[in-house]
Amino acid sequence: MQNSAAKAPSLVKLGKLANSKQFDALEDAWPQAVAFREYRAQDLLPIAGQVSRLGDLRRAEGMVDVLLDHLEERDGPEEALAAARLAAGQIPRASQLRQQMARLYLKAYGDFTELEELLGTLIDDRRPLDEAVALVDRYLQRRPGAFVIDHEFLVPGIVERLDPANGVLTARFDDRHQQYGPSTLNKIEPRSADYFPALVLYDPERLRDLAGADVLGFVELALRSDRDRQIRYRDLKQNVILLLGEKEWKRWWSSARETLRHASRVTLSGGSQPTIKLLRQEDRYEDRLRRSFQRQQDPVRKLQLVLGYLDETDRAAGGRDGYAADSDLLVEFGNGAAKVAVSALQEDPTLALAGLAVHAAVAERGVPVARPNPRAAVQVAGRITNPAALVTTLPEPLLLHTLTYLHSAVPDEWAEIWAGVLLRAGRRLSEVIVRTLIEEDKTEELQRALAQAVQHPTGSPDLICWLWRARHTASTEAQLARFDSAEPAVLARSLLGLIATSGQLYSVSGQERHQKALEGGRNALALQKAQPMNALLAGADRDVVIELMGMIEGNQSLGVALRTQLLGQIQARYPELFVTIDRPWEDEDAIYTTEKGLRLHQEQFDQIITKDMPEVAIQIGEAASFGDLSENAEWTAALEKRDQLASRAKGMENDLMLARVITEEMATSDHVNVGTRVTARNLANDATETFVFLGPWDTEIEDDVMNYRAPLALAFMGKLPGEEVVYGEDERERRWEIITVEPAK
Repeated sequence: MQNSAAKAPSLVKLGKLANSKQFDALEDAWPQAVAFREYRAQDLLPIAGQVSRLGDLRRAEGMVDVLLDHLEERDGPEEALAAARLAAGQIPRASQLRQQMARLYLKAYGDFTELEELLGTLIDDRRPLDEAVALVDRYLQRRPGAFVIDHEFLVPGIVERLDPANGVLTARFDDRHQQYGPSTLNKIEPRSADYFPALVLYDPERLRDLAGADVLGFVELALRSDRDRQIRYRDLKQNVILLLGEKEWKRWWSSARETLRHASRVTLSGGSQPTIKLLRQEDRYEDRLRRSFQRQQDPVRKLQLVLGYLDETDRAAGGRDGYAADSDLLVEFGNGAAKVAVSALQEDPTLALAGLAVHAAVAERGVPVARPNPRAAVQVAGRITNPAALVTTLPEPLLLHTLTYLHSAVPDEWAEIWAGVLLRAGRRLSEVIVRTLIEEDKTEELQRALAQAVQHPTGSPDLICWLWRARHTASTEAQLARFDSAEPAVLARSLLGLIATSGQLYSVSGQERHQKALEGGRNALALQKAQPMNALLAGADRDVVIELMGMIEGNQSLGVALRTQLLGQIQARYPELFVTIDRPWEDEDAIYTTEKGLRLHQEQFDQIITKDMPEVAIQIGEAASFGDLSENAEWTAALEKRDQLASRAKGMENDLMLARVITEEMATSDHVNVGTRVTARNLANDATETFVFLGPWDTEIEDDVMNYRAPLALAFMGKLPGEEVVYGEDERERRWEIITVEPAK
């Protein structure tokens, strides 16, 4: 090497020899320059090109031949061909180089069967050599079997045939074919042999094997084929289903998700349908978790992150494909959970308790964190005055973990806290709590919680729905049978009340929580096609059936189908309860009133039409005579008064068109109706109260004369003497027993 370096002339000297046309000297020095490894083909070929440009094409071709022969012998035909491509740009009119180029192409691409005839078509004297080389290279990228893209098609294509005689290739795009010649070849863009979208269509077996054997390799292949190096969940799902089928998707994704989460080369966004991205450099899963933990400002999410990692390592049972818990990360997580507990102690003891629970869970892994102090849990638990706050503060997985920690850390108080949480718990957590309290013989705490729930169902909607289902499920029925508050009739009253109240609240507020409670109640009642409720109605005492019938009959929130089904069950056993009665209070197209009320309303309407509105018209005319209307307050006020009177008159006119006089038949009915006077006993204080239900134009609140459309009046409508009326809920609930029903005077 040292001898060659000593003999090799410098590139500067070679260039000077070429520029000064000292071609003989240049030819003598050329073999040493070519043999010198430090000189690259791109350094030497411009010198040969200069010789050609200065008029000696033959000598330039000879220099290139020497270089190509040397490279082919030393580095192989591929390197020689790469140099020949560069040479074509330097001496595009060379004829001898064309033959060299064709020979090297055939040696480098011996598997391209159509290449020899194609070269004869493309590398000839009709076009400059550099243009011919560029065209040949485009065909090489688009040879049969290659994947291509044509933006006129929605799917990638595959080259199927090439006619070397005329350079026309045929590509297939799914079920369509398109031909391309030398002038249109650039319309299709080549893609690699690993182009994922094309493999899905044209080589699915390869992907099918890869998806089963190497999940990470399969996903990385899809990611590398995307310009942004990412793939959406739904696109991945669609491709896997095409390859493996719908049934295999869930099993595949369940395993793949865990593999991808722990991969160092890819990352998943949050949510149940994540976007998967290919990282530009490797990033350990634990390092990503550590950064997320350090950046996270929400203490609840911090604890959730730790708990999620602990669950993962538990499922791995000490390791999965070499994956095991990172002890340094666990130490940081444990100390972080302890800091959450300390910082939240004064402001939010529920969060502090969760921090202690997570810290204790980390400590159980045997890593060097501070040992949990059992007395700290007792002190923090003592600060929690309302256990239901745990439900509102903590997500369910973290809440369940905290309750489990309480069970062991606070042995004297855990049951009371669990029972308090039960009142606001979701269905899954309700089952865990109820089963545990029963198994641990904490029935007194459980009974108090159940009694409170059935008495105030809207405060514990999830628990009421779960109780109804559990009471009619073989695995839990026997366990709940010994609790009075879980009796089917008691639960039925509570469930019907929950549905009715939630429906009313949702219609007024539109809040999602009321809609959720309503749908949960309906679904629970419709359990097993409402067979539990039907069985209860078929076997209950008459008084219970009548009570439930009243709750069903007026419960618009049940829906027509379910209400009709339940009432049909009652009618089959007690047909006498279904004597058809007129229900004028439900008639939206009529306003019932007394003759006196109708007369007064008509007089008020006449007053507006015949007196008030003409007077205002006069006021408008007088105000207009004052001049400038833009600053005329009297004129503006008169116009506003006119509009108010017109609107009021229109409303009164519409009401008069709907007016109906209360009939004698309505007033003398045996049930509470429009036009009746009701005597009732207030069940709270045993006092006797009187209510008169007339029309909206007859109302006199001080004399207990009520509009029959008022909410309290509607609670009474249709009731018979001896029946109970319930109005309101929770602490504002009021109850009466009807004593008499008679015509109002």
